[in-house]
Amino acid sequence: MDMGIRTKAAIAQGYGERLIVDEIEVRSPLAGEVLVEMKASGLCHTDLSAMEGKFPVRLPAVLGHEGAGVVVECGPGVSGVAPGDAVILNNTAHCGQCLPCLSGKTGYCESMAMDARAPSPFTWRGESLGRMGPAASFAGHTIIPPERLTRLGPGIGFDTASLVPCGVMTGVGAVNNVAKVEAGSKVLVFGMGSIGLNVLQACRLAGAASIVALDTNPAKEAVAREFGATDFLNPADSDLPLEKRVRTLLGSWADYAFDCVGHPATVRQAVAMVNPYWGVMVAVGITPVGDQLSLPASTFYFGRTVRGTFMGDCNPVVETPQILDWYRDGRLAIDPLITHRIALEDINTGFDLMKSGKSIRTVVMF
Repeated sequence: MDMGIRTKAAIAQGYGERLIVDEIEVRSPLAGEVLVEMKASGLCHTDLSAMEGKFPVRLPAVLGHEGAGVVVECGPGVSGVAPGDAVILNNTAHCGQCLPCLSGKTGYCESMAMDARAPSPFTWRGESLGRMGPAASFAGHTIIPPERLTRLGPGIGFDTASLVPCGVMTGVGAVNNVAKVEAGSKVLVFGMGSIGLNVLQACRLAGAASIVALDTNPAKEAVAREFGATDFLNPADSDLPLEKRVRTLLGSWADYAFDCVGHPATVRQAVAMVNPYWGVMVAVGITPVGDQLSLPASTFYFGRTVRGTFMGDCNPVVETPQILDWYRDGRLAIDPLITHRIALEDINTGFDLMKSGKSIRTVVMF
């Protein structure tokens, strides 16, 4: 009988409860699977949403989807990676064979539809333990298909690398793949968390002329400007309607807007502030499951576009290495996103920092 290995993991046992750090069992990798020893995992707001029951994950489960580590063992038939390789664990997939992959929409590779149905490699207290996704980066060891891995070259730390597959990729992809921001354009970005900051710097790289950061936390202004904001507005610091303040600042509607908050009221605000003829509004933040959004019918009288996105519609085979190259070249900043590094045992403290707005990204170092 395969007993696999024992490792520590942070487990979400029930909605609204703090994570439990305990020992779990991880089976050996099967054919087409890789065992990875985690070295770093970022804490994302989506993990918090899953803990609070706002994002659909069946508990108990191991959460976490921003991770980097080292390959320990490969199952039969694995190619592309080998034991000892440093790797990033991607959330998105690219099978290269399904319709989305063949039609250039690989951000929605059909293999991802099977993620929730795949049997978990984890056991806890004698029972099968679920996982939020194939990365399950809140465990000290995890099992993942090799096509979800990107090898890391020298010169990039595991803490830096761990932020690429969600926070960085989602923000950059939302700008480049979804909105397709053009040079000289006017942009609004709501929410200065990790994803919002990556949207800012991707807009700067795209050559946007006006990049307005919006956040109710005035302490976020300095970091927003560091990441590319040309202006900063606090929606709560004036009695004037926000739409009027934006129109005065820009002299017109925005060409693009990104909601990185995940709240229906923010989405409505963002939609109302983009040009009704060609404006594009992208809902990047995840709203709580079950929430409803209503928009005036006139929203769609002309050419305005409202879009959602999953992980920036990215192809990890191409875009994960590209993001790493941009980081090495100094075009993308990742290190300043990391405000706290903690041990797995302190993971709940990391989420407390997130909820209080005192962190950008906290990284668990294994």
